[in-house]
Amino acid sequence: MSEAAPAEPTRTLVLMGPSGAGKSTVGARAAKLARVPFFEGDAYHPPSNVEKIRSGGSLSNEDRMPWIAAIGRGIAEAAPPKALLACSALNQDIRDALKAALPGPCAFALLVVPADELRRRLEARKDHFAGPALLESQIAAMDDAVGVVRLDGTQPIGRVAHSAAQLVKTL
Repeated sequence: MSEAAPAEPTRTLVLMGPSGAGKSTVGARAAKLARVPFFEGDAYHPPSNVEKIRSGGSLSNEDRMPWIAAIGRGIAEAAPPKALLACSALNQDIRDALKAALPGPCAFALLVVPADELRRRLEARKDHFAGPALLESQIAAMDDAVGVVRLDGTQPIGRVAHSAAQLVKTL
């Protein structure tokens, strides 16, 4: 009796950026266009992280490591051939941790949105634990994201989602 060949590891596009950039909205639509599962990174935060963010505090990289590990486990358990993940991934340490935690290769795409537009979006949304108080610390935590694809997050959602879906297809 021969054993089935192991499945190829999941290839993941990480749609990244600070709160308010549109990761969840664009990501869900792009995943639908690309016909891949969408993973909302915020869903994997432990309650302590959610409470810290809700109260306006910023997360340290130490706070983020269990979250990153949980994301990796969630995608590994689902084991799709390709996936799209919405995750802030603000600095190289976190992107490196994601690369180590995800079950296969990944690529990163940054939603680029000016700070004043991010602030406007965060002030307008009421149903999320990350509010405007978090923005300054997220901008401060961001690095230059060298080697990361940049998408204009101020374009219409459908256009940005189409671009992200095309990136998923190239994984």
